[in-house]
Amino acid sequence: MSTISTGVGLVSGLPTQQIVESLIASQRQPITLLQGRVSALNARRTALLQVSAQLLALKNTTTRFGTAELFRTTKAASTQESVLLASASAGAAVGSYTFTVKSLATAHQVISGGFATSNATPIGAGTLTFETAIATINRTTPLGALRGGEGVRGGKIRVTDRTGASAVIDLTTATTLDDLLGAINNQTTVNVRAEVRGDRVALIDQTGLLTGSLTVADVDGGRTAQDLGLAGSSATGTLEGVDLVRLSQHTRLEQLNDGNGVRRLRNQPDFSVTLADGGTLTFELSERLTDATRLANLNGGAGVPAGSIKITNRAGVSQEIDLSSAQTIGDVKSAIQAAGLNITVTLSGARLLLSDNSTPDSTPEDNALRVEEVGGGTTAAALGIKAVSATGSINGKNIFSISTVGDVLRLINSDAANGGRLHASISANGTGLTLTDTSGGAGTLSVAALGGSKALDDLGLTTPASGNAIQSRRLVASLNSVLLRSLRGGAGVAGGQIQITDRAGASAAVDLSTAQTLSEIIDAINAASTGVRARVASNGLGIQLYDTSGGAGNLVVADVVGSLATDLGLAVNAAVSSASSGNLQRQYVSDASLLTALNYGKGVPPGKFRITDSAGASAVVDLTQGNEVTLADVIDEINSRGIGVVARVNDTGDGLLLTDTAGGSGSLKVVDESGAAAKALRIAGTAASGQTFIDGSYETRIIVTGNDTLADVLTKIQASGGPANASIINDGASGQPFRLSLTASSLGRDAALAIDSGATGLSFETLVRGQNSTVLFGPPGALNPIVLTSGSNTLGTAVAGVKLDLVSPSDQAVTVNVTRDTSAVLKEFQTFVASFNKVMSTIDGLTRFDPETEQRQALTGDPTARRVRERLIALANRVTPGGGAVNRLASIGVRIGAGSQLTLDEDKFRAAMENNPAQVEAFFTDAVAGYGKAINDELDRLSKSETGLIAVQGGAIENSVKLLTDRIASMETLLGRRRERLYAQFTAMENAIAQLQSQQRSLSGLLSLS
Repeated sequence: MSTISTGVGLVSGLPTQQIVESLIASQRQPITLLQGRVSALNARRTALLQVSAQLLALKNTTTRFGTAELFRTTKAASTQESVLLASASAGAAVGSYTFTVKSLATAHQVISGGFATSNATPIGAGTLTFETAIATINRTTPLGALRGGEGVRGGKIRVTDRTGASAVIDLTTATTLDDLLGAINNQTTVNVRAEVRGDRVALIDQTGLLTGSLTVADVDGGRTAQDLGLAGSSATGTLEGVDLVRLSQHTRLEQLNDGNGVRRLRNQPDFSVTLADGGTLTFELSERLTDATRLANLNGGAGVPAGSIKITNRAGVSQEIDLSSAQTIGDVKSAIQAAGLNITVTLSGARLLLSDNSTPDSTPEDNALRVEEVGGGTTAAALGIKAVSATGSINGKNIFSISTVGDVLRLINSDAANGGRLHASISANGTGLTLTDTSGGAGTLSVAALGGSKALDDLGLTTPASGNAIQSRRLVASLNSVLLRSLRGGAGVAGGQIQITDRAGASAAVDLSTAQTLSEIIDAINAASTGVRARVASNGLGIQLYDTSGGAGNLVVADVVGSLATDLGLAVNAAVSSASSGNLQRQYVSDASLLTALNYGKGVPPGKFRITDSAGASAVVDLTQGNEVTLADVIDEINSRGIGVVARVNDTGDGLLLTDTAGGSGSLKVVDESGAAAKALRIAGTAASGQTFIDGSYETRIIVTGNDTLADVLTKIQASGGPANASIINDGASGQPFRLSLTASSLGRDAALAIDSGATGLSFETLVRGQNSTVLFGPPGALNPIVLTSGSNTLGTAVAGVKLDLVSPSDQAVTVNVTRDTSAVLKEFQTFVASFNKVMSTIDGLTRFDPETEQRQALTGDPTARRVRERLIALANRVTPGGGAVNRLASIGVRIGAGSQLTLDEDKFRAAMENNPAQVEAFFTDAVAGYGKAINDELDRLSKSETGLIAVQGGAIENSVKLLTDRIASMETLLGRRRERLYAQFTAMENAIAQLQSQQRSLSGLLSLS
């Protein structure tokens, strides 16, 4: 027979299924108990996860407790927000500051002549170029850069001309030489003219009188005339000031060579000097410490004060180390490593790294490497290693740089091998450097570049020695001018002799053999006895010669010695009244250019880009490594990729050039893969058809064809990515109403456009000058207020930590009050208290037991929850030993009370922040024992995934659940088998009964037959 499929035996009539299931149910009790345990464990785990989530939320409120910025939160308020808005960041200098907004920054805007239509009238074939003011050859000199960086102070001067007329001229807001000249020349009270003469400013009486004196004096305690060297009186009608252009110890190397800086190798010697005694000295301009680095050369020449430092290692052992006799970094390194503290000192770039190899002390809060001052000294700070580190490693601050002229001079003069035999100094004329050999030998002083370094050339020290000295060329240009070496993309123009003949036949030889600046050439031509005059072109990109003789002959400019006229593009022999050099291509991009200064001042952001050469080989250039500072770093990175592409500065000195050397059939291509570095370098894209290079010039060139209209040019400009925004204006005039408007894409003087229309039919007039914002710092009526200027309408560095947004100019002073923002800090602690109390309430709710109903919660009696609660209470009551007036939360008004809930006394909190801000900050932010570190470490120990207390306990619960679940499954399998066996037994019984019944019927049948 088959197995029973109904709940009742067919033969026996017994409730088989009921009997079997009852028997099985009686055996399920252990499983039911285990399932209850699983449910309880899951509920416990869920509850612990809930607590963990609350702890993570609490940690989010304490993350900033260990940072000084939280406790230095400040706020700024302006008394006139219609003029100036102010905001403060953490650590801003608290106080009241007064400003007067004199002018806002504006964007340079020009507009073209008119055309009949915008989309049908050709404007003429040619090349339209535009770049920013940095390309001009007459860029105005900032007054702050004069006098070796001391600047020309603002103020008022009184000028009296030969007629006796007198005027007080306000130069308070002048920030550039052009501002100063304009203020003098645009007034109409006295008849004088101010002009530039080389490195000086001259004042010339224009009255025409031959008697009387021209007098200049400072007014109201000012110093402007004194700084210019104009204070005084002249009976000749001319006052000429002092040389304003000169180097100083503080002149930055990046300012030399018209801002093209000094190119140098990285971590390699740059040049050598052979002395007359036969000795050779080698010099490296890299900013890296070596054992031989003199302490006197650190910190910009401020050196390291003699004294001692105290170091405590992680084992708790302290030692005072006497560094008073240390002369070099090697001396410092040896002294520290010999102190028996098991500390290793290594050199990393311009920093010292200290590594503690000792075994940490058993007290966690004392496991810190500490470097401290001794006796109020500053030796540790000057070495950049004053710090506390819980990790046992101190990564020092940068303490060494070669960024100024003074740094270079100190490097040479203090070289250990020098021994006083070679002296480097600023030259007597103040515009270059001098190397003086004092070795007393019979040989010749000479220099040599090493490893292809250009440092020697950029320092101007490649000229032969004269006697025992090498005098450099000029390293800084004269006022409002450029060095000849900066022209033609950096190829430069050599001095020479030229012959000039005006159209009336007057001729003069002009000796320019010693000229080093463009202004010298212009001045020499104008001083020659011909009717030819020179001036800077209106666009500032070149120079123009114009004939004033009135003659009809040829204007002739020819080279006599050298090729100066040809190189300047001024060689001419034609019946014309003027000649133009065209764009002289002032170099403003070099290997030494800072990446932050490129891209029209917007900088080159970190990123990665892929270069593919014409043969298909490609490589990724990574500019996210953090050591890319100059364009040379980018060039080195590209040239090290091992593909057929060579990078260098282009021939026009205004961008990066990539040249394909692979010789393949494809095209050179550059694509940004992350970030926009290639775009900012203007090399993103594909080489033009038939070309094997990509020129990243920052000069925008628009090729205008014979059929191009204003609309076509507009489209090309908009697609160029250049420094100008373009639009077409309809002025409504009849005949030719359509004009092209160009506006600099950035505000300020340096972003002004320098435009060359070439042979096109475009000509431009200025609508708005690009100017910087100007703000006076100081109370109303201040005799010598400080002039602040910016290329934008935001001043971010005037007051540390305060940002000023300029809204409108006003003669009324605005006061900015910077105060501690205690309310913002209080809000953080209110959030902390609320989050802490929520955790405690959650734990209380999950561990509650009702004795009347005997109802338990998921974590009632749970040891983990109890430990979490106890640790949080301990944190709330934690005391920092030796913490002074602020050594626990209660010191600032945070106490734990009934129900383990925190309370916050806001008045006490504010009082602590106002009366003891430094102690409050120290209590929370100490690197080792600070409350911020303690609470965040403890919360990590409680809630961190995988290793936290709750995570570990949750893992244990999960393991228990798995074991129980596996056991339940095993028992279910066993019961299933028992069920099957019982059903099989009942089936066998039914079969047996059926057989017995069949046999009975058979016997009954036999009996009936008998």
